Amino acid sequence: MSAKKMVALGCGLALLVMVVLGIAGVLALGYLAEELTGVDVVVDAPAEVAVGDTFALKVTVTNQRPQQALALSDVDLGEAYLRGFTVGTIEPPPKTTMHVPIDDSRSFTFDTPIAAGASRTFSFTLRAAQPGVYRGDVDVCEGVHFVTAMAQTSVIERR
Repeated sequence: MSAKKMVALGCGLALLVMVVLGIAGVLALGYLAEELTGVDVVVDAPAEVAVGDTFALKVTVTNQRPQQALALSDVDLGEAYLRGFTVGTIEPPPKTTMHVPIDDSRSFTFDTPIAAGASRTFSFTLRAAQPGVYRGDVDVCEGVHFVTAMAQTSVIERR
């Protein structure tokens, strides 16, 4: 086989590999972009607190699926919201917690199932640390899929 044919064959194979990887990438992005369905999230937090106040940020997750359990993996709170508070106790206690730099959030891993039609509340005790308006995403995750709600609380100076 001549050198030109070898080069052409190599380029053809390289092109084929790139096309296959491109298709796989598009399929993977499509899978990751799927929104978590059959889940309702309600965030309960006070609209206003004073510096030093302690309160509960409650995240109630309802599995609206008729037959399938929700395998809740994590509840992520945006650092933009948490910036104004210190986190105290969490009920139920998470298995682990970590900062997620991709979306600048703090992830609390629970790995807890929620039966079809059932609800579960996750309560975060927070203490207001500095004045300002704090808002951020609250993501409820099942593996790589999630649904997003918002939290917002204003912190005022103590009178």
